[in-house]
Amino acid sequence: MKRFTLPVATFVFLALSACAPTENPTPPTPPKESTPEVSVDSTPAEAPASTVLSMHYMDAAAALADDNLEKAKAALEALANESTGEMKTLAQAAANTGDIAATRERFKPLSALAAKMELPKDYAVAFCPMYKGGSKWVQKKGTLANPYFGKTMLTCGSFEKS
Repeated sequence: MKRFTLPVATFVFLALSACAPTENPTPPTPPKESTPEVSVDSTPAEAPASTVLSMHYMDAAAALADDNLEKAKAALEALANESTGEMKTLAQAAANTGDIAATRERFKPLSALAAKMELPKDYAVAFCPMYKGGSKWVQKKGTLANPYFGKTMLTCGSFEKS
């Protein structure tokens, strides 16, 4: 499969701008027959941006809010495997930890990256002023589920105004 590498900003924008798979995705453009395709990157082709972040990032945030380290690390590993650039690096760093405190600390820069992007109408940026000088994350609107404090302070924080 042809691997498309997108600038990080474009990837993250797409990842957050659509949280459900589209019904009629645009098929990739086939390579020209006269030009041989050369692939420098041997990693698997990434999943559609609309499902990578919504599925894996949200699963990791929910698992951290539920104090479930194994599930969080699995979701972060899946996000790292299916993303590129800074998102891949940050997700892998968060997945490669030994305890939930370290995972939460490394989840912070990943969430900061996600929080900078335009969000679908059902999602919002949440902010906890008490974790490490203030920390953001992205989640569905509704009841807060703080991934930084988990069950001990699950609803600590508030949604930022749009």
